[in-house]
Amino acid sequence: MIKIVVDSTGYIPKDIIEKYDIKVVPLKIRFGSEEFKETNISIDEFYRRLTTTNELPKTSQPSPQDFIEVYKPLIEEGHEIISIHLSQKISGTINSARIAIEALKTDKIKIVDSMSTTFSIRFLAEYAISLIEKGFHFDEVYKETLNATNRIYNRFVLYHLRYLVEGGRLNKAEGLLGEILNIKPVLSFTNGEVKIESVARSLNRAKEVLLKFIKEINETKGIERLAIIHGINKDVEEFEEKVKEISKVPVEKLLCGAVIGVYGGPEWIGIGILGKS
Repeated sequence: MIKIVVDSTGYIPKDIIEKYDIKVVPLKIRFGSEEFKETNISIDEFYRRLTTTNELPKTSQPSPQDFIEVYKPLIEEGHEIISIHLSQKISGTINSARIAIEALKTDKIKIVDSMSTTFSIRFLAEYAISLIEKGFHFDEVYKETLNATNRIYNRFVLYHLRYLVEGGRLNKAEGLLGEILNIKPVLSFTNGEVKIESVARSLNRAKEVLLKFIKEINETKGIERLAIIHGINKDVEEFEEKVKEISKVPVEKLLCGAVIGVYGGPEWIGIGILGKS
């Protein structure tokens, strides 16, 4: 049987994890001397700490041993594994997975780099599961899931850039300029890295850019699935209504937790799309 392994930044709902027996390897987050597995700190508790701390928390990838502890029992039970993770250009998670595979000396594990994180991990995991249910063989599931990364599209806006800057994911000069001028860069994950796609003069205009992006992808690629990815900002439902006005597919929502919150901050909003092509 083929099993799916993901990391914790997919934020896949518990009911889906349990239904399909998806295994989750958690990243870690550290507030001062306190370290948590991401799966062991609630979203509410994380954001409470994030908004009251003077020193921003740090994140770290799982160790190779963390992966071995998940992989080894599955391999011993005779399973094959598709392991889907956040971009290797922003985290060492995939490198840890590779070291674990080498230590286990197995060819029964294939890694898929989502080239992004959050919604892309969830969409790819569920896409792989759909292929398994259709009877696809291991190599076919791997190749088709890997090809599906080319159908992942995204844009997002951070309400405050300091988190991305201090986390080392955005040029400091660009971040400071944005904060000083109160402009809102519209960002993307492109080729696995965070990239500035455009700049809006206000948050409302940045949201308009996101809506325009949805229309563009729908017209040029078609949309199979669409998710609003976000922090704990209060304007998500209002934005959802605007998305529903232009979306021809159900609108899913994905509240992101600790590891993504460290870099995105408490308030941000984005669009994740699995295109038809």
